Amino acid sequence: MLPRGHLQFLSAVSSQCPAFADGVALIKVWLRQRELDQGTGCFNGFLASMTLAYLLRAHRVSNTMTAYQLLRNSLHFLATTDLTENGITLAKNPDSTAPSMPEFQKAFQVVFVDPSGHLNMCADMTACTYKQVQHEAALSMQFWDDATVNGFHALLMTPKPMARTSDHIFQLLELVQLQASCKKLNLLSELMDHSGNYVHTVLPYLLSLLQQGLGERIHLLTHSLSPDTEWSVEAKPPKHKAQPPLSFGLILRPEYAASVLERGPPADSPEAAAFRQLWGPRSQLRRFQDGAITEAVVWTGESISEKRLVPRQIVTHLLQLHADIPESCVRYVGSMMDDVINVASTGEEQSLTLVQSYDDLSRKLWRLEGLPLSITSVQGAHPALRYTQVFPPEPLKMDYSFFERDKSSRSLLPKKGKPCPAYITPVTVVCHMEGSGKWPHDRVAVRHIKAAFHINLGELLNKEHSYTCRPCPTHLDVWKDGFLFRIHVAYHREPQLLRESLAPDGLLLVRDNEAAQSLELATVHRPLLTSTLHGLQQQHPCFGAVCRLAKRWLGAQLLSDDIREDAADLLVASLFLHPAPFTPPRLTACHFVSRAAADYADVRNDFVASRDSLPMMQRTMEVAAQSLKVLEPHLEDGNQTQDVKVVLRAPLEAYDVLIHLIPKQVPLINQAVDPPIVTYSRGTMAGKAGSLGEVMPVVDYNPVSLYLTELRDSFGDLALFFCDPYGGATSEINARRVEVSGEQAHSVPNVQAIMEDFRVMGKDLVKSVEARTEGWSV
Repeated sequence: MLPRGHLQFLSAVSSQCPAFADGVALIKVWLRQRELDQGTGCFNGFLASMTLAYLLRAHRVSNTMTAYQLLRNSLHFLATTDLTENGITLAKNPDSTAPSMPEFQKAFQVVFVDPSGHLNMCADMTACTYKQVQHEAALSMQFWDDATVNGFHALLMTPKPMARTSDHIFQLLELVQLQASCKKLNLLSELMDHSGNYVHTVLPYLLSLLQQGLGERIHLLTHSLSPDTEWSVEAKPPKHKAQPPLSFGLILRPEYAASVLERGPPADSPEAAAFRQLWGPRSQLRRFQDGAITEAVVWTGESISEKRLVPRQIVTHLLQLHADIPESCVRYVGSMMDDVINVASTGEEQSLTLVQSYDDLSRKLWRLEGLPLSITSVQGAHPALRYTQVFPPEPLKMDYSFFERDKSSRSLLPKKGKPCPAYITPVTVVCHMEGSGKWPHDRVAVRHIKAAFHINLGELLNKEHSYTCRPCPTHLDVWKDGFLFRIHVAYHREPQLLRESLAPDGLLLVRDNEAAQSLELATVHRPLLTSTLHGLQQQHPCFGAVCRLAKRWLGAQLLSDDIREDAADLLVASLFLHPAPFTPPRLTACHFVSRAAADYADVRNDFVASRDSLPMMQRTMEVAAQSLKVLEPHLEDGNQTQDVKVVLRAPLEAYDVLIHLIPKQVPLINQAVDPPIVTYSRGTMAGKAGSLGEVMPVVDYNPVSLYLTELRDSFGDLALFFCDPYGGATSEINARRVEVSGEQAHSVPNVQAIMEDFRVMGKDLVKSVEARTEGWSV
């Protein structure tokens, strides 16, 4: 009789509110986009209808409201009402046999009583599921009030599966193991209440256990909802172990999630016994610097990437200790793609070491005495100084047996026959000098003054700190702590001088030009961008890792020439500053492509309105969408036939010519997606890098990029050239369609001669040129 009574109740409410059906439809769409309306214990469309009916009956919404207003008020109610603490009821005058609200609260985690007063419509819902509904509702209200966000698209048109919303994901693979968990947790009576369904029986207790153990480390714990099973009436019902794996999602608190210390109560307090019971043998008595002796748990983790996986240690330990679920049954996804951007060690430590060395150099530059003009600012202008360099520079100690010393320039030159030396990245530093009437008004004279400053700075750094320096007309190279800092002296009026010119009649003309824009970008805008993004990194510890992974993906898909480093960093920054309808990633970079696919779509929409064609942006968006289709199954299913690196392997079928390079002469070959097994000595050795009295090594020498530049200069009108800048050992070429015709003349490029030029220009670097003439269109 209850379903009929519910139908009559909703029909009566709907007849009084014209927009009721449309309001419920909007709520259902909102739930469907967040995967909250399907499965056992979900917040389905029936509950959405009953929630809106409750608001109408309680006069929290008006019968005259529009569907959009009903949606907004419903989300506000869900965001501010905790049904796990204070249940609600639709029963006006329940009979004497109906349970009281305290009895409902004692028996169920979430309470929403129907009009009869006898049925809790949220009986199967876990507290975590309702907390997820609350979280999504609160997030939606936050974006709804943001004028910079397209609220309709963010709330109702954007899918939010677990793989895109969670920072860490883990799965319980063998559900039959939960039978042992029921015995371990003494849940046999509850198992009878659930008709032998051990999955539904043990799930609330596992969630409570994980919530207690993870504590302040997480903002939200979510879980997948078991699908409602269907089977033929002529067949036996499917077994519970045939259900798909249980998936759990963690939204982390970055300030606590990576802590290796779990400090407990004092040893003599009543809470100490409960702490020891929760953590078992991992709990130890420890004395801290403040003199307190407390229970504590210390997790393993030295590097930043290892500390990011502390939640994994907690999850596996608690499930093994309290539920007899072995670690082999837990598939944890937290740093699936970190190996792609970590070569020798994690990039965070390398970036931090570089930033510390830069800070020390900056202080020493400020303290220099004897300069004709004082220094007004020292600013970093390199991606590594904002933690976004894909592979940050490592401090290098040179192996002098690998090189020959050039006495005239005090430089190290590699011996003949040796592999290409290690690539040494110049870290750009902009040093602004004070304005003064001593500066000339001629652009050439300003360059000469800057060159003199480079010489003077080098002499002072060598004299006071014994740094190896090499001054050049455009910059000063400083070898410090195994890093190469490239200092550019800047004068704030130089871009304006480049814009000024004299007309034949003597008038002063001011016109913008490419040289002035380039100089202003290098000395003003890029240092400001570096400083701003460095601040964003301090606010979001995961920002640098997401940038590095995004740029690694762009490079692997041969798109880095079209979306440069600064643009890629700004795209990723937009994900953190305007994440609607998501939250900014925390402590992980495993789901960057899913965010990037949607972000590129927004960028495309903005740009297409002002430009006729954007083929490369369209290609980027299509590749991101396909990468998303490949990546998400890897996050949700561990039985994929290919590894997750498949999203970083660009298909080569579309290219007309492939130029294969000799790995020995590719200095960044170890950064490749699939690095070769054979390694080469490149003039470096293990040990702490020094700074004092060392000889300047070969700097900024990458024969692959130099060869690619030469090819584009020579044949850029005939073909497009592509290469993965991070260890790519193959250059891909797409031919342009070229036709030069007149009334009687028709000219076609000599393809064979051009490919022979490729070989000649790449002597000792090119291994072979693979022609795919059937794809070469001229």
